[in-house]
Amino acid sequence: MANADEINSVFEAATEFVRDNTSSFDSDTLLKLYARYKQVKAGICNTPKPGFFDLQGKQKWSAWKKLGDMSRDCAMKEYIDTVSEHNPKWQSKVSKSPDKQTSGKQMTLGVAVSTMMNPDANIDDELKTVFDWCKDGDIKRVVQLLEDNSSRIDQKDSEGMVLLHWACDRGDAQMVNTLLKHGANINIQDADGQTGLHFAVICEHPEVVRLLLKSNADINIPDSDGQTVQSLVADTTEEIKQIISSFPNR
Repeated sequence: MANADEINSVFEAATEFVRDNTSSFDSDTLLKLYARYKQVKAGICNTPKPGFFDLQGKQKWSAWKKLGDMSRDCAMKEYIDTVSEHNPKWQSKVSKSPDKQTSGKQMTLGVAVSTMMNPDANIDDELKTVFDWCKDGDIKRVVQLLEDNSSRIDQKDSEGMVLLHWACDRGDAQMVNTLLKHGANINIQDADGQTGLHFAVICEHPEVVRLLLKSNADINIPDSDGQTVQSLVADTTEEIKQIISSFPNR
């Protein structure tokens, strides 16, 4: 069995590989790696939850928080295992040149990993899930996968979001309309209690806001912080305020 120093050495090499190859990892894998990196470097998540409008920050915080009191050794092992699952030959690709071992690497590594969320990372088509196709805006592929398995319509990903949340986040009105036609739950909430309408309002996508309201989205559902779409109106654009005010019975 490898000793603590050996595990730590492999972990540091793995973080170097991830830093240099971030674009080859999908967003779900990067989120998983981020959480375990933070668990190793900072321990149990005791930092305040990011604000409502910091969507990416909240996703990263939630992933870290879910690890609870996971030990440092366990977090390192899971990090290494995840990198190995993604690329079994990663260790042979890590440069062993002296330049890579300098203190400069240690200075920049934290920044690289803490900002490594890359929702638009390139993924081979054969590896893409229905969530990836949804984020890409490929309606044909999404419909095909939903027809193969209709249960995917309201299935949550590792970030606690469903397809409708991603479509609303992207401001893709055509995708939103397609998902609703295929039976998506318009008021389904993500891991933080936010609905698609929350996302559309926060991200300021008026066409999507209008479409959701016309499809009877509930404007008064509170998220886990008690924020409803109605309570967010003051911080939105005038156009979205007008759209929401045109549906007084919601």
